[in-house]
Amino acid sequence: MPDAGPLPDRQKLIIGGLLALVAAVVLLLPNLVTEPWIVGPDNAAAPAIPITSVSPSTAAEKTQYRQNSQKLLAEIIMLRDGLTSQSIEQWADFEFGNALSLISMGDEQYGYGNYRESLASFNQALEQLKTLQILGEEKYLQALITGTSAIENAAIGDPAIASAAASLAMAIDPSDSRSIELNQRATALPQLIEALQNAEQQLAIKQLKKANSYYQQAVAIDGKHKKAADGLAAAQRAITEQRFRRAMSRGFAALEQNRFPQATDAFNQAGKIYPGRQAVIQALSQVETQQSQLLVSQQMQRAADLEQQEQWQQALSIYQSLLQTDPSLTQAKVKTIPVAVRATLHSQLQAALADPLKLSNANAYQKGQRLLKDAIGIANPGPVLSQQVANLDKYLRQSTIPVPVVLQSDSLTEVTLFRVAKLGTFEQTSVQLKPGRYIAAGSRTGYRDVRVEFTITGEPMEEPILVSCNEAI
Repeated sequence: MPDAGPLPDRQKLIIGGLLALVAAVVLLLPNLVTEPWIVGPDNAAAPAIPITSVSPSTAAEKTQYRQNSQKLLAEIIMLRDGLTSQSIEQWADFEFGNALSLISMGDEQYGYGNYRESLASFNQALEQLKTLQILGEEKYLQALITGTSAIENAAIGDPAIASAAASLAMAIDPSDSRSIELNQRATALPQLIEALQNAEQQLAIKQLKKANSYYQQAVAIDGKHKKAADGLAAAQRAITEQRFRRAMSRGFAALEQNRFPQATDAFNQAGKIYPGRQAVIQALSQVETQQSQLLVSQQMQRAADLEQQEQWQQALSIYQSLLQTDPSLTQAKVKTIPVAVRATLHSQLQAALADPLKLSNANAYQKGQRLLKDAIGIANPGPVLSQQVANLDKYLRQSTIPVPVVLQSDSLTEVTLFRVAKLGTFEQTSVQLKPGRYIAAGSRTGYRDVRVEFTITGEPMEEPILVSCNEAI
């Protein structure tokens, strides 16, 4: 307990006056009273009492006892007044009464000049007062501990204990910040208990937001209450954990439905709540893996559909793209080889069928024959390949069979069929030509030359080819 403050000026004056009075009594009274105060009935002076002589050493000894008693008395008064200001009657009334009795005894002994005895009484009283001063400090500290403990155990404690402890602390030292704080906390304790009980009830039924609100009230009532602070922190952690779990649940629900953007967004929200949480990292990785697997599956299915449609080049492009993304895709690797063969075959067939007239060339014809053989060797051909095989076979056969072609002129024009023969002049003639592209040229003196291009497809010509120079120069 802190030392008592300086005594007020009035108290100092009183103590000084008492000390002066005691000194006057001790020093002056023996010198003033030289004759007996009581006389006989005849007003005759009482017989003089023989004065016993006092040795100088005895006088000095009494003087020393007297002075020591005065010093003790001054210290006693300070301790007594200090204890009185600490409301000692509330916590050590009996013991304080015993000390006061010793002080009174010492005063009486001093008044009779028994300085040695008074000194002993004062010493005993002083020791008791010092003991009470220490006890007061102990009582004060114990009141702080008891009151604080009662407050911290508010949910199961008795507010009366906290109130009594606070009252005792305020009685002992009303100016100390610790007793003032204890008193304030004890006064607010009933409200604190109610807020804590409401918070725990809401927490028990999983009403986290309401529990958090009551804990906030409790902290506002007593900001130093550990249980209130811990409860508020726990409620806020529970609310945060609830938000985290809900975000993760939304993410996994979206992931089950392959709604990857929504799943990613939900998991990222969870990651903002708990940055670096391993569960979030794993969930985001799962989204990426599942999305990749689904994409691969969809692409593989798309490629398979294209195979069914005999769109081999498109299917091959998908397989190659998947392998660029992930070279470990075994199924794509396996599919790539036969699809590449079919894509190449399809491309060659399309090229051959795009210009069947080239097949009349010997080299082109031989290549066409080999291509047809390769195409016929494909097991389970689809309708597209079957049609390609039929068309190529037809064009190959037509390329070797000449068809009759009728040419007409005016019997004046010299006609030449390039790469075939000079036909000369004629009105109408017929030649056998294999499928291909041909050019017939006509010339006549005095007339502009003519040039006629025509194509033999292997089918009979519906109209004759007219070659005649009619424009004069």
